[in-house]
Amino acid sequence: MASTAQDDARNAELSRRVLDSTLQLEATARELEAFGATLSHDLRAPLRSIEGFSKLLLQPPHAEQLDPVGQDYVQRIHRASLRLAQMMEELLQLVRLARSGVKFERVDLSGMAQDILAGLRSAVPARRVETEIEPDIAVSGDPRLLRLALENLLGNAWKFTCKNETANIFFGRTLDEGVAAICVRDNGAGFEQKYADRLFRAFQRLHSATEFEGSGIGLAKAQRALHAQGGRIWARAERGAGATFYFTLPGVTAETTGTNLEQ
Repeated sequence: MASTAQDDARNAELSRRVLDSTLQLEATARELEAFGATLSHDLRAPLRSIEGFSKLLLQPPHAEQLDPVGQDYVQRIHRASLRLAQMMEELLQLVRLARSGVKFERVDLSGMAQDILAGLRSAVPARRVETEIEPDIAVSGDPRLLRLALENLLGNAWKFTCKNETANIFFGRTLDEGVAAICVRDNGAGFEQKYADRLFRAFQRLHSATEFEGSGIGLAKAQRALHAQGGRIWARAERGAGATFYFTLPGVTAETTGTNLEQ
């Protein structure tokens, strides 16, 4: 009887924790909805005014009334407004990920990676980039969210190898400290491992915008997309020696990821 009472107490405590977590998630979703509405409606209008009027000031007859210093100031305002608009759009995409539903189906990640890299290569055909995509990697997941994650991971690898004479990008299966995972590996700029936890926070950059362009939110979107499917993502790197991003999803096991592969 004592054991039954203890089991009942544990089950009640577990139910309470699940309920608390559900309520907290619902509250977070409502906060994100409100944040998204603010971005969409309250902030876009004044930003459009700043962008529009600064653009007008850079055109005749107003431009001629400004000296070179004044023109430079207005150009900076205009560029800053465009960058802010881009950042707001990125944030809105992040908010939408939190409220979008997840549809699970079989997804050919190898074919998806091949398609994404082909698009990147066609945009800059002069670059020397050696790519290796392991065939037959398929998982159960949401194709839209998985493509978003891969576009950001492979796009990152493409971007951060742009200063290499020959870039190397690998997409395949591996083990990391005994965990079966899928990875994107490159020989690019890398980063200091002690700052790895900052990579997945919105607008946290480990390289300056003058070194590598970007909004600093791509990896946050990749993480959100994978978390929505019950997966996780992490990274290992060395500054100047490339980076490897690992991710795993429910159902990805040592058997499905090939334990005989070189780590």
